[in-house]
Amino acid sequence: MKGFGWLGLLLLTLSPDIVLAASSPDFWLAERGEQKLWLLGSIHVGHEEMYPLPPAIMQRWQQADNLIVETDLNQSAPTSQQSLLSYAMLPTDTTLSQQLSLPLYQKTIQTAALYQLSEPLLSKFRPWFVAITLQQQAIQQAGYQAALGVDQYFIGLAKDKQVSIHYLETPDQQLAYLAGLGGVENDFLEATLKQINKVNADLPDLIKAWEKGDRNKIQALLEDDDTSPKLRQYLEQHLIKERNQNWLPKIMSETYPHNFMVVGAMHLYGPNGLIQMLKQNGYKISNIQTR
Repeated sequence: MKGFGWLGLLLLTLSPDIVLAASSPDFWLAERGEQKLWLLGSIHVGHEEMYPLPPAIMQRWQQADNLIVETDLNQSAPTSQQSLLSYAMLPTDTTLSQQLSLPLYQKTIQTAALYQLSEPLLSKFRPWFVAITLQQQAIQQAGYQAALGVDQYFIGLAKDKQVSIHYLETPDQQLAYLAGLGGVENDFLEATLKQINKVNADLPDLIKAWEKGDRNKIQALLEDDDTSPKLRQYLEQHLIKERNQNWLPKIMSETYPHNFMVVGAMHLYGPNGLIQMLKQNGYKISNIQTR
């Protein structure tokens, strides 16, 4: 899921001048009966220097006969595009300027101009979609791209290896969470605008936290000062807890003996994280050293 400021890069899905150190991200094994499930938290955008991943991760990948990821990010059928527009567009008699306070609207248009996005182009879209569009532009300008995200990397490997791929939710279901922002939609846009101004400082820190497997730093991102309490509550309740609860039965029902799962890193941690949920359902959990 891409959204909710830079947290979206850990949930759902960086300066090019920075030389990244060899990756050693947090990596887990969950076992119950004959089922093995390797868990790798994803960053949903990436850079070529993030690869290859550590041998400890790639050795387990070679044993996998099933890849589990959040969704198929490459759906481009007309029906998918129509679905996106149905969620993203405002009613025909409404414009973005009517949805936002004047200061927020002016700040949005000023920021959009930095990325060559015109006011008429954005005027018919909902605030959450405008926020994601601006965020993606900022990330691309910083030198990172979704095609090099960790989940996309393994989807490509799975297709080359002809490994089964199971998706935990549909693109429509992901869009519905963003469309459900409701009363915190403007908070989301405002937080995104603040974070875009700090892209060259914050994104390298985020990537480094993931590379080092610094789960405390990753969890601390939930307390981001740019995120309002109401937005944070929606994030915790719906983007993490609710989705994890929906995914858990699908994960547990997998019939393949060796499963490799790549989901946004924020889904792994905390009392509502997948690691804790799997433990509560009888899985033996081990942290695999990747250094």
